Amino acid sequence: MAKRITVFLIGLILLALLAYQSVEAAQYLNNRFISKFLSNRNLDAVIRSADASYGREIAGYISFLRQSIPEHETVLIPSGRGSSEPLNDKYLMQYFLFPRKVEACLSDCNVYIQDPSIYVIAQGDFPPKGLIPPFKRRENFSEWLGLILPMR
Repeated sequence: MAKRITVFLIGLILLALLAYQSVEAAQYLNNRFISKFLSNRNLDAVIRSADASYGREIAGYISFLRQSIPEHETVLIPSGRGSSEPLNDKYLMQYFLFPRKVEACLSDCNVYIQDPSIYVIAQGDFPPKGLIPPFKRRENFSEWLGLILPMR
């Protein structure tokens, strides 16, 4: 009988701790959601999507790209280079930068970079400084991210 009461009390204590932990987790997630919702309510859907999926830095960079690249232009992304996956995924970047045309740099990077009308996403050491022609300039978003654009 004493063993049953002990097991019952341990179960009751564990159940109370589970309920407490569930309430605290729900409050934390609710506050985080409300904070994120309130801070993002004025952003367009694409930037909200980038922020929710990849964080504030990538969302800010996507916004910078959308403002810096005219809608009818072509953008070159560093396919498979660097460590920031959303910036290397052609189809994801096509979503973020629509209606701009997105090209992935596979084996013909130099040809794309030398094209005077193509914008190039600069990420880390891509593109190498030796490949950037004199008629293009780099505009930095951060130390690691930027945009190579035609001088106009």
